[in-house]
Amino acid sequence: MFEFFYFPSLTKSKAESFIKFTDLNIITELRHKNEGLFFLSGHYSNWELSAFSYSVITGGKLNIIAKKQASKRLNKKIDEYRELSGNEIIPIGFSLKKIYEKLSGNEIVCFLTDQSAHPDYSVYINFFGSEVPSFSGPAKIALKLRPKLVFGYASRNKDFSYEIRFKRINYDDLSGNSENDIQALTQRISDCMESVIRENPGQWLWFHKRFKHRRA
Repeated sequence: MFEFFYFPSLTKSKAESFIKFTDLNIITELRHKNEGLFFLSGHYSNWELSAFSYSVITGGKLNIIAKKQASKRLNKKIDEYRELSGNEIIPIGFSLKKIYEKLSGNEIVCFLTDQSAHPDYSVYINFFGSEVPSFSGPAKIALKLRPKLVFGYASRNKDFSYEIRFKRINYDDLSGNSENDIQALTQRISDCMESVIRENPGQWLWFHKRFKHRRA
């Protein structure tokens, strides 16, 4: 929370003093191809700082899909802080058209994948040995528009510095938009989230909600 309040003072030089991007060449190479890019992540470590510092350090812009807070005043203030670095917040209820516009315009769209989805509007996948509902939207959009998929996440070190890492998610073998392809890609995305959490479980902050609709 205190790091979030520090955003207005976080210049590029200050950010570079305690935030290190690992494998940034993955993003650089993909951006040179001038294609849409789908960033996927989760509520892991300081995910807010990950997105904010990306724009501060690299100069790139992220379009972030975010759920509105119940309080309008709080939501407005949080979004103001999030957008200080040049990022754009897209409310989740108005996101589909915007996502298509941004990806078709070769921009970067970000989505957190570890929320619990409504069982009636999702697909069930295996996550830490449990069957849980997961949003299928990212997989459906990816299979339709074919953007590059990258999982990005920050890890807090013992000295309170951060390393931000990137992993490619390959889905060239999934050629269609069938239910099987959607299921397979959603599982693939979830597997990536699970592998990151297993590296350091104490930095995952969404476990209290992720399993609320799991199947017995």
